[in-house]
Amino acid sequence: MTLDQARNHSFLRILLISDDWATRRSLNQLGLYAGERVHVVRRAPFGGPLVIENRNSRVAISRQLAERIRVEVIP
Repeated sequence: MTLDQARNHSFLRILLISDDWATRRSLNQLGLYAGERVHVVRRAPFGGPLVIENRNSRVAISRQLAERIRVEVIP
């Protein structure tokens, strides 16, 4: 599943960031790596951004970018 399909308040682990090198680098600067755990704080309606929390910082990610991040749900 991809990050844009995640539900509100779900806990996830990033499996793969599948895009070009520049996108991976910018996400790495935000602290988003493969293997990291993230929490979906809020999904904005009407295709708006997702607010995710990672290591006590919150970041808004566009839906288009979230489609490129493969995740798994952590029980």
